[in-house]
Amino acid sequence: MKTQLFKAKDMKSAINLVNNQFGENAVILSTRKNNGVVEVEASDSDDAIHKHKEKVKEKESFSKVFMKEIKSKNNNISFIDNENKENFVNKQRDDVYEKIKNEITSLRDDLSRMVLTDQTGISDELSYLTPIKLRQEKFLPELINQLSYSFIGKNSEDGRVSFFRELSRKLSSNDITRMVNAKNIFIFGNSGSGKSTLSAKIASFLSDKKSTKEINFIDVSGSGATHSDVLRSYSRVLGFPIKDHKYFDFNENQTADNSKINIFDFSGDLNFSLQKIKEIKNSFPSFQFCSILALPSGSNSEMIKSLCNSISEVRPMVAITKLDECWVGAEEFSSLALNKARIGLVTGTKVIINSVIEANENSLTKYMKENFKGV
Repeated sequence: MKTQLFKAKDMKSAINLVNNQFGENAVILSTRKNNGVVEVEASDSDDAIHKHKEKVKEKESFSKVFMKEIKSKNNNISFIDNENKENFVNKQRDDVYEKIKNEITSLRDDLSRMVLTDQTGISDELSYLTPIKLRQEKFLPELINQLSYSFIGKNSEDGRVSFFRELSRKLSSNDITRMVNAKNIFIFGNSGSGKSTLSAKIASFLSDKKSTKEINFIDVSGSGATHSDVLRSYSRVLGFPIKDHKYFDFNENQTADNSKINIFDFSGDLNFSLQKIKEIKNSFPSFQFCSILALPSGSNSEMIKSLCNSISEVRPMVAITKLDECWVGAEEFSSLALNKARIGLVTGTKVIINSVIEANENSLTKYMKENFKGV
């Protein structure tokens, strides 16, 4: 009667060795794979067989294991009455439940970071693990494949930064001068995207940039609607007048000698905004404007894809809003890049308070380096 370790090329061969040595009554204590060899620990000892059976029987019932831990804590504790005892047992049970829940959460987090592959998936190009790290950071696989030229041949950290820079170059519009030189700026987006706040920030930015107070807010809203409270408040604070678009002369404001800057705030949902922009383009084909889409941080990839499909005819510059409330994740950046969106502005960051900053290659790369720390 003894315990012995059997080695073979596969599990079937190892089990055959066990049966040949110990017969059918042997018990398998453990199995593992070591350097391509299957190792099986088996025994024909009566004591080992008995302990193994008891262990298996105990594992068959999770409730027994669960209650065993609780009971072990209660054995040396006396209670005045049954109510106190029941309360104590319930608390112990809740503590164990909480411990199990935390273990499951930790295990789920570990599994979400795993990438499974086989020998065919190992190559020199993957030796620095950059694409695996980028996937763990939630960058979309399609984008990683598109920009793989940016990190191949580099070590892990240099590869990540190189990927960030290439993605930033792909995303940045590099067209801030178009907004600065525009006489008419259309700001639109979904309800709650921060359009009015963005309008005020751009007005303040242009006033400082061009040293002018010749700025109008133009409220574009549906029939019967009044100026939004937010836009009206900014109008009072900044000292820029607010007008209704129904009284705006598009032909007069198209002349080159007009020094006024008009910022159009499209209230309502996205469909309303797109319909009004189309009406203005059809009615006044020579009217020139720069369009900016307000996109709040925290938008998911499917929403971004749907949004980009809706605005394909307008092709606006994108302004990421509400960065002081929620950050832009890897999945959002991926979706924006895959849908050919171009970011021109970001607002609400810790870099600039109550203003806007140009979203160029350097600023976007810096944002990614600061917020994606690696895994």
